[in-house]
Amino acid sequence: MGKVVGIDLGTTFSVIAHINEHGQPEIIPNLESERITSSVIMFEDNLVTVGKIAKQNARAVPEQIVEFVKREMGKSKTEFFRTFEGKDYSPEELSALVLTKLKQDAETYLNEEITDAVITVPAYFHDAEREATRNAGKIAGLNVLQVLNEPTAAALAYGMDQLGSNQNVFVFDLGGGTFDVTIMRVSESEIQMLATNGDHRLGGKDWDDKIITHVAEMFEIEHGENPLEDLHTYQDLQLDAIAAKESLSQRQRALIVCGYNGKTTRVELERGRFEELTAELLERCRTLCDVVLSEAEMTWTDIDKILLVGGSTRMPMVQQMIATISGKEINPHEVNPDEVVAIGAAIQGTLRQISEGETETADIPDAVIERFIGPDGAPKVTVTDGATHNLGLVVLNSQREHIIHVMIPKMTAVPCEIADKFLTVDHNQPSVLIEVVQGLEQDQPKDEIDLFDEYKLGECTLELPPGLPQGSPIEVIYKYNLDQNLEVTATSLSNDGATAIYDIFSIIDRPTLNEEEVAQAKTDLQDLVVE
Repeated sequence: MGKVVGIDLGTTFSVIAHINEHGQPEIIPNLESERITSSVIMFEDNLVTVGKIAKQNARAVPEQIVEFVKREMGKSKTEFFRTFEGKDYSPEELSALVLTKLKQDAETYLNEEITDAVITVPAYFHDAEREATRNAGKIAGLNVLQVLNEPTAAALAYGMDQLGSNQNVFVFDLGGGTFDVTIMRVSESEIQMLATNGDHRLGGKDWDDKIITHVAEMFEIEHGENPLEDLHTYQDLQLDAIAAKESLSQRQRALIVCGYNGKTTRVELERGRFEELTAELLERCRTLCDVVLSEAEMTWTDIDKILLVGGSTRMPMVQQMIATISGKEINPHEVNPDEVVAIGAAIQGTLRQISEGETETADIPDAVIERFIGPDGAPKVTVTDGATHNLGLVVLNSQREHIIHVMIPKMTAVPCEIADKFLTVDHNQPSVLIEVVQGLEQDQPKDEIDLFDEYKLGECTLELPPGLPQGSPIEVIYKYNLDQNLEVTATSLSNDGATAIYDIFSIIDRPTLNEEEVAQAKTDLQDLVVE
């Protein structure tokens, strides 16, 4: 195993970190000497520019720009794609370009090849989004050791120096496009997830959009035209909205000038008005905080530390809201909100290498050994994540109604393996259909679930031997790994030969790229120059 890094693949910015020879986590700057890289992509023939330059050119060539890709992860190429030079790019391929930029710049900075990575995702990402993230890493030429939850990474970065303090840590992670709330327990030698919830379509971009809509409405009132009908004007407004939002974190008002079709509108946005425009977004954050505390069966008095993670937590309204509902003093500088996730991912990458014995101790610097390895040769800390959604299947109850049976309850420690037995409902039943679902509650009637297919991960049919009596046993086993990828095995206990096995991530027809498409995308990327 070679050099390992931690990567925070973000909606608006991405960050890469490693553990240096002194055993300290370190952010790796890009070639522009910036510690964070804009997750913005610009296409020019076979040249792909990622980062600040691409963001700056969004005003001039918006049709050549792609951004906010993270919100599209897990979608198929038919649901979301961007076309450049006659080629359609999937969310995985676009994210791979960002990862390639990070990888190349880090290799230049470190003067060594990077082979392995831990890449973070929002805790509330579903399986398709997680698999898409892993695919993006593969396309970029990385061996993805783990897809790690972002709040877990943040808690690890903080908790590495707090072991033995026995703290309940509340991680409020509001990034550019996603939002997670997670409660972690930091103990003697373990960091454990206790509860999590989130919204992967809530983030700083939504605050930006409120400003954009407000300014466009003011323009239309004054001039009778909608400036958002023009792509160039929209890009101008988007950049101005971001600047205004950032300015309002420091000042009481910001000026935005919108020009379109030879006409101009000046909007002076006061902080109070901005907070009114975005009150609904803040309330969504507040509600999820309450939900997570309830799921953990805790109150704010049980929380010892609050970590604000993600650039959007710099907004005063967010900090004030957390302070108000928690009754606690908030230190927005407890961790660096932009960098802490990548740092935690780098720490976890090092811990994985040590725990799996892939790296000889002789090859590890003494400072790294002292910081991460205990006297027994094992890692000083273990990280225990929990399943972020219920995992179950559809069964028939005694009234022959289709209901949900939860196999792996939410927050079950992963990795895990859980088996359960079921009975056939008819004599000489020829087969059993096993429908695997995610995010549904125990005993929910299938017929009452709106958009059932959105919760369905896949299905398989177990062919049964002839002549089995009613009530013949069927065993179903769910195996859930560290990446929260699922494998399901179904077996008829009446006949060892009647077995159907499928891995949701390789056999079920999924929206993400399959193995062959990932390999082809990796080959195609070599035809591009990424800088």
